[in-house]
Amino acid sequence: MTGTADRRKQLQAGASPNCTAAVELDNSSACAQALVQLLSESRRRVRIFSQHLARPLYHQKDCVEALSQFARRSRHARVEILITDSDPLLRQPHLLVPLIQRLDSRISLRKIQNSSEPSDWEFAIADDRQSLMIVDAHQWIGQHRADDPVRNRKLQDVFEQSWLNARPDPAFRRFVL
Repeated sequence: MTGTADRRKQLQAGASPNCTAAVELDNSSACAQALVQLLSESRRRVRIFSQHLARPLYHQKDCVEALSQFARRSRHARVEILITDSDPLLRQPHLLVPLIQRLDSRISLRKIQNSSEPSDWEFAIADDRQSLMIVDAHQWIGQHRADDPVRNRKLQDVFEQSWLNARPDPAFRRFVL
C-alpha cells in the first residue's frame, strides 16, 4: 500500500507518471550523485556489488556520510557490500574502511572468491525498487532507476548468489585488545 501512496504523492508533487524511466549517467560525478540519492532514499537495505569500491565513487565524503546516515537511521537498516578485490582498499586509506569497521553490526563486507568470470560492471540496489548500475566503471557509464522492481529483483538474484559464495575478508577485521 505504501507504494501506491508514494506514487500518489509523487504525482501530486508534479512528478511524471513514468517514474520507472532510467536516468542515464556518463561520468563519475553523476554516478556519485545517483549513489548518494539512492542511499538517502533507502529505508531498510542497501546492497553494493563492486570491484574494489572505486575511489571516484565511494571515497567521496557525500557518499560516506549518506551511507553512515542510512546505517544509523534505523535499527533495521542493513548494508551488504560485495567486492572482488580488496588490495586497492588496503594500499591507500579509504574513507569507507573506518566506517565499515565502526558499524560492523550494520555494514557487512564480503569478498567474492576467485571467479573465472571477471566483470567490469557494478551496481547498488536499495530496498525493492531502486537500482544504480554502472556498466563501464572505466568510463563511468550507467543508469539510475528510482522505481523498477523487476530490474531490482534480477540484480538481487545476482547479488544473493554471489553473497552465498563470498567470505568476510580477514584484512578488514578490527582487532580490539
